[in-house]
Amino acid sequence: MSAAPDRAEQLARRRELLVHRSGQLRSRVAEQMQVVQPALVWADRLQDAWHWLRANPLVVAGGVLAVALWRPRRALGLALRAWSGWKLLQRARSAGSAASRLL
Repeated sequence: MSAAPDRAEQLARRRELLVHRSGQLRSRVAEQMQVVQPALVWADRLQDAWHWLRANPLVVAGGVLAVALWRPRRALGLALRAWSGWKLLQRARSAGSAASRLL
């Protein structure tokens, strides 16, 4: 009958070791995350800006209209570049999906 208490002691010791190891791993991850922290802050800012832009489309439209009135040629050139980029992205997506179907 002494096997049960021994087993309980072993489990308790194992649990303590695992809890200690978990704490070490957490602190190591926290130290390593300090390296990528600035990038994560910028990613959060960009995400917040994207959400704000999606919530305020009239402000974006007003800005586009202001640029179009202020510099019409530049706005037209920028619009054409944006359209070309969009079409290129669409072609790349379709080519990628066609290639993935072949595999």
